[in-house]
Amino acid sequence: MRSVFRRLVSASNLSFARINNVRYCSKEVDKKEAKDKDDDDEVKKNIMIEKYGAITTLNIDRQHTRNSLDEATLREMAAAIEAFDKDESAKVLVLNGEGGSFCAGFDIDEIGEKGYNNVKDAASRLLRRPLCDKTTIAAVSGYAVAEGFELALACDLRVIEDTAVLGCLGRRFGVPQGMFGARRLTSLIGLSRALDLLITGKLISGVEAHQAGLASKLTATGTALGEAIKLAKSLSKFPQSALIMDKLAAINSQLNPNSEESMRDEAVMQSLLGAAIDDITQGVKKFQGGIGKHGKFYKLTEVPLKDWELEDTFEEVTVEHVEVPSEPKPSGGKEEGKKEGKKEADKCEKFTENKKS
Repeated sequence: MRSVFRRLVSASNLSFARINNVRYCSKEVDKKEAKDKDDDDEVKKNIMIEKYGAITTLNIDRQHTRNSLDEATLREMAAAIEAFDKDESAKVLVLNGEGGSFCAGFDIDEIGEKGYNNVKDAASRLLRRPLCDKTTIAAVSGYAVAEGFELALACDLRVIEDTAVLGCLGRRFGVPQGMFGARRLTSLIGLSRALDLLITGKLISGVEAHQAGLASKLTATGTALGEAIKLAKSLSKFPQSALIMDKLAAINSQLNPNSEESMRDEAVMQSLLGAAIDDITQGVKKFQGGIGKHGKFYKLTEVPLKDWELEDTFEEVTVEHVEVPSEPKPSGGKEEGKKEGKKEADKCEKFTENKKS
């Protein structure tokens, strides 16, 4: 009986130990998950990343400083851009500022605390030309000044609100264009206009930026992000290999002539050539199937059209000539009517005399 009792106790102790062990492990897992969650929150402390299919948005969220860039924010942005570049499902990146301002440049307080070089080192990822191989769009609202202006210039396309404010505002404090802003600005709008903005440091509105050629699209206040996402959606439907090749070729011709980056981009373009040829083959099949004919940019990914939709059509226009009787000449009044009548009577009388003779 005692032996049976001992076995029962030992079995119960064993089960109790197992239960405690399982509970302990579950607590460790919960702690690990909580730690990972905290790490994720730490990564996304100053920015927010959202995905809409092939479109990724990077939203700077430091509204209390008009989305100025401190060292932590710059490192978070660098990590997010790298992740976007490596994500095969992501095709277009939209940069945006929360709270009505795109970006007010480097955080001046942090420069005073840590020095300019430390902040600039944190922004080294943003010095790449282009910012990344895939397409980037800046949704510019509110202030896009100093390094924020340079960040907008680093993007491939810019959707700018009409009330936005842009310019080299760092001129006031002797801060140079540290992210190739001068070079990018000159390549975009020409030397004369670029020097005007760089030397004077004056601010321009979104309307003026559009007139200078900086905006791909000028839009109303509060609509930059929506219009940028709409533009990104229209670009994401294109075959990407050829798009990236053409983009890199254009940027190389302006920003990276005879440089190591130019050689790197040339290698990237060559690596994309095979994929581009595959896209061309598919594109030929689409065109032969009726998709994209007549210069259409919509319904590029839908099923081929039906036979009756593929038939070439033409309109026959028949022109019928109808003779319209001439209207009688307007009379000039009773007197003119009497004169005309007298002339006709004289003609008839003369004709009668000639006939008698």
